[in-house]
Amino acid sequence: MVGIEKLKKINFLKNLPEEVLEKISTVAQLENFDEETILIRQDQVQHLIYMLVSGKIYINCRAASGKVLTLDELTSGQTFGLSSLLDNSPSTYTAICAEDSKVISISSEQLLELANSDHTTGYHLMKQVVEKFKTRMTRHTRLFMAALAAHPAVRQVKSDN
Repeated sequence: MVGIEKLKKINFLKNLPEEVLEKISTVAQLENFDEETILIRQDQVQHLIYMLVSGKIYINCRAASGKVLTLDELTSGQTFGLSSLLDNSPSTYTAICAEDSKVISISSEQLLELANSDHTTGYHLMKQVVEKFKTRMTRHTRLFMAALAAHPAVRQVKSDN
């Protein structure tokens, strides 16, 4: 169990009603991880959602060439592993502790059971999931467009105006 005050420091949870946070606190666990601990492995099915209380997490992805790319550097308050709520598809990235880290973990199965048993809680949680994915999609689209614009084979289309 994790106290509500700790949950309020997580961006994904901070705007949720107090009664929803109380329910989430009953299924949340606070854990300490050492530097270089792998929390999520690319291409493996995940069953936990993670929320970083302190420390730093790198989100890495192995490209088809075999090169490992760091996609993001997560700091306190950030959440990862939310796709475990949606299906059993494998993770698209590896999450590794860049330093000793304190992390809240929640079983996606338990959180889904909570959402199914209380539809108000489910609504608030899924609204947060949608907002998180929208933000992530916007950021990834910007990165993709910047990379595409720099590609030598891409030429700007001339306007007829």
